[in-house]
Parts: sequence; structure tokens; C-alpha cells
Amino acid sequence: MSVRLKSIGLNLICLIVILLAATGCASDTFTNLTNVDIEPPKRGLLAALQNEQMPLPEASGYLVKVSEINGNPVEVGEMELQLEVTTAYGQPVTKFTEDMTKLMHLIVVSKDLSSFQHVHPDYVKDNVFRTKLNLPFAGSFYVTTEFKPHKQNVVINKQWIQVAGEPLSNKTIVLDTTWIKSVSGLEVSLSASPGIDEIEAGQMVMLLFRIIDKETGKPIKEIEPFLGTSGHCVILNSTVDQFVHAHAMEAMSGGANIMFHTVFPEKGIYKLWGQFQFKGEVLTVPFVITVK
Repeated sequence: MSVRLKSIGLNLICLIVILLAATGCASDTFTNLTNVDIEPPKRGLLAALQNEQMPLPEASGYLVKVSEINGNPVEVGEMELQLEVTTAYGQPVTKFTEDMTKLMHLIVVSKDLSSFQHVHPDYVKDNVFRTKLNLPFAGSFYVTTEFKPHKQNVVINKQWIQVAGEPLSNKTIVLDTTWIKSVSGLEVSLSASPGIDEIEAGQMVMLLFRIIDKETGKPIKEIEPFLGTSGHCVILNSTVDQFVHAHAMEAMSGGANIMFHTVFPEKGIYKLWGQFQFKGEVLTVPFVITVK
């Protein structure tokens, strides 16, 4: 070994000895270390989080504050709501990109799933949207906002709001026993592959809506585009903790038929709302099914 290599080796050994001495070269040097700051930070993001001065980020990284435009309680009846979009740390989000022809989709469903609204708030300025809603009764309502911040993916924000006043509603969810519904002079049928009675959690399911003119008994000639697609299907389970918003599969839809591909995340009772447009009217068709 050369003198140079010996010198390097001796220097390395000396450095290791010095480091061990500085850290208290005892057998429990590492077992005594903890995940607690000896001197907690007094400034910056970490300090703010530790002092609970900021909310921890949601999975989406965005928050939506829902309120009545004048700061009054949200009550039964028609009122105007304001929605303010911020990052999880309170910074206003001011640039948005259209998703399915709209800057924001707002879906409001009562806890008992008997009331369903899908509206599109108007962008006012900065990070503020506004919309009018007619809330039919008091209680808890599940509010889902979908939007696309500029150069970002679609964000889905979910939260509960409380509606004050009378009356209250606590309807029982009733399973459908027929898969044909009548709406606006049309008959809308639902079928599935696998069959509706054979749907299992976690598997890919094809849902097919077929629309018939009730007077003639013939399929309608063509569904109209609705929000950039042939149809939308919103799905919620009975405990309102599993949410799906599916868009029609254009390659497999046409004429009187609208098909959706989706997955039901867990077993239980689900209510789904198919939405389509025909002769300028938006049709909302609900069904309640069981997933094994």
C-alpha cells in the first residue's frame, strides 16, 4: 500500500472517531433518538402546522368555502350560495379551465338521497362563484364541487352543509323493482352487464340507458349532447361515502342508447342518477340498486 493511501486511511479513521465522540459514542446512541424537535421551529410552514395555524392539506390540495352570499345561515327555500376556492393554505385560486364545457360543476344531494341537484355556478371574479339553489327541506346535504384549476387536473371537493328550517326529511331509500322510469313523455330503461342483480363491488360494470318515445313506442332518434357528452351518471351509496361521476362512453353510445362504464367501490345500496338532454330539456332519471 502506498504512503498516500495509508495517509488517507488514517485520516478516515480519525474522522470516524471524532464523529463518534461528538455524538456520545455509547451503545444506545441511536436508540435514544426521537422524532421530536429539541428546539421546535419558530418560523415557516412547519412551525405553522405544528401550532395548528393552518389546515392540513386535503387530498386534492384545494378547499371550497360554501356560504350564503350575505353571510346568513343556509336555510330551506331559494337562496344564492357563494363558493370560494382556495389552496389548502388559504391562497385564492383565480384561474380555471373549462371541464365538460363548464368552469364548475356543483352537485348537491340530501343525506337521504331524495333530493338531487346538478348545477353550474357562475364565475364572478377572483376565486368566487355564485349560484341559486332551491333547498326543499332542512338537514344535511352532501355538496360536491368539481373544477379544474389552470394547468391542473380536475379537482373534486366533497363536504357537508347544514340547512336550517322546516320541514325535515328522513325518507327511507327504497330499492327499485322495475327498471323502467317515465319522464317527460319518455320511457327510460336501465340494464347492465353483468345483470343488475349480479353486480359486485370492484368489478367493471356496463350501465345502459335506453330511451323510448312513450307515445310511439319507438326509440328516440338521437340524444342531444349534454355538457360535452351524451350523458352523465352520478352515483352515491346509501351511507353517502362513495361517490362516482361517470361520463357516457361515446364510442358505445348513440341514438336512443347511452352507455357508461363504472366500478362500484364497495357492496351496499346505491342510488344513481342518469342525466341526458332531449329537445332542449335535461332529463334526470334515478334508480336504486344493490351491489353485492
